[in-house]
Amino acid sequence: MLARTHLAFGFLTAMIAKNMIPVGNVYIFFGLVLFGALLPDIDSPNSIIAKKLFLLKPFTIFTKHRGILHSLIGTLALSGIVFFLISKTYGFALFLGYFSHLLIDGLTLEGINFLHPVSKLHLSGFVETGKWLEHVILIGLVLIILLKLF
Repeated sequence: MLARTHLAFGFLTAMIAKNMIPVGNVYIFFGLVLFGALLPDIDSPNSIIAKKLFLLKPFTIFTKHRGILHSLIGTLALSGIVFFLISKTYGFALFLGYFSHLLIDGLTLEGINFLHPVSKLHLSGFVETGKWLEHVILIGLVLIILLKLF
């Protein structure tokens, strides 16, 4: 999926979560969810996050796209660091965004392996990244967000 679709799905995820749990500072919470929604793509040199956060560029050299950073292990490791070292709430926010990224990438033809590199639990769907169906999904997500806002 493209960054804008990840951001829309992450935003919707944050909107739902903020009504279910205490989130502390809502702006930081949403920011971390949205950051998490883009973070798995630091393993792709053409991703927005890899281009903007050039200090993370080495990840593109040492990892393959949709490898360990697109797995439950990567999700738990990175969000766990924030959870235990900074804040449980902010670690959970990063987890939500990161996991939302994995879920929606699981709808694509390429899919993801949730348990990479330990085992295979491949999830793939029928959406071609950047094609018409992804645009339909994006429009649907935006409409749901707007309905929830107003």
